[in-house]
Amino acid sequence: MTAIPAAAADITADWLTEVLDRPVTDVKAENLGAGLGLLGEVTRLHLTYGDDDGDGPPTLIAKTQSPAPESAFVAQMMGFYDREVNFYRSAATKVDVRTPRCYHANIVAEGAPFVILLEEITGARMIDQIVGASRQDAEIAVDMAVNLHARFWDNDALYALDWLPPINTPLFLAAGDFAKQKLPAYEAYWGGKVPPEILKFVGDINERYPALLDWWVAQGHPTFAHMDYRADNFLFGGSAGADTVTLLDWQLSVRGVGVWDVGNFLAGSVTTENRRAWEHDLVRRYHDGLTAAGVTGYDWDQCWLEYRYAVAQQAWSTCPLGDLAPGNERGRLLLDTITPRYLQAAHDLGVYDLLDRL
Repeated sequence: MTAIPAAAADITADWLTEVLDRPVTDVKAENLGAGLGLLGEVTRLHLTYGDDDGDGPPTLIAKTQSPAPESAFVAQMMGFYDREVNFYRSAATKVDVRTPRCYHANIVAEGAPFVILLEEITGARMIDQIVGASRQDAEIAVDMAVNLHARFWDNDALYALDWLPPINTPLFLAAGDFAKQKLPAYEAYWGGKVPPEILKFVGDINERYPALLDWWVAQGHPTFAHMDYRADNFLFGGSAGADTVTLLDWQLSVRGVGVWDVGNFLAGSVTTENRRAWEHDLVRRYHDGLTAAGVTGYDWDQCWLEYRYAVAQQAWSTCPLGDLAPGNERGRLLLDTITPRYLQAAHDLGVYDLLDRL
């Protein structure tokens, strides 16, 4: 096997011929980085085949490491690339949500470079995360979270995914040290733009971060959590089917608490005004869906408490990741839009007492 391409520009027709096992005579790369791939490069490949094999996919989506060195370093350090490769190798066909068909996934032992070749879903509708999701799309996202989480709710199917880390591993603990380094610049950037109490709270989490991760594990009902459950990662319809929704980007997945994904979507992918209006009903919809799917021993009060904790930690997570170079103007606008949403959501939920419970 030839070397793994370090960038989409390194993907050649010969390499594609080898990994796809069909004759590719030409490839043209089209960067899709306008707001995509905050931690990696996303590229459309236009393929030409030999005359004797013209039925291959005309396009594929290639995922490779970020061209921004700091972003690539963080993703490599946190195991994000390795996790997504493992997902497509061993779990994509087991989750109860649709994912893109994977044609090839490989990574070096050091965690970068990596490459994943995926089906392109053409003609699909996307949510503009900056504009914010509609109520109908938010309900679809909540229902998909139920399908994903119920399938793996603290059972053998979950633990069989031995590459999927719990949330309190050393990888995640390292993010706390990273946040401490970023905090002064973060406070300088967001000071005066968001409630001052929530900025102080972000700093307070830094001092209790290991205890917070241990608290999550101690809740005792882990499942397969996507952890990047936001509007830009949903494709509606298109070539996947008119009534089909496809979920993308599995590199942050963990063995964790499911309501994290619901909090992530509502706090970051819905406008603040709409989140305030819909939040309670949609979290209740999630809990009712789990109950209907056969999940037991998970009461409403616990679900709502974990939702508050999830949004609190998501507000904190804007600190270690907030100044990564996204590589394009829309990526910067996306971070500048969703960061105050997370911080305001945590403030609205009155999360300030939560650290005292650890």
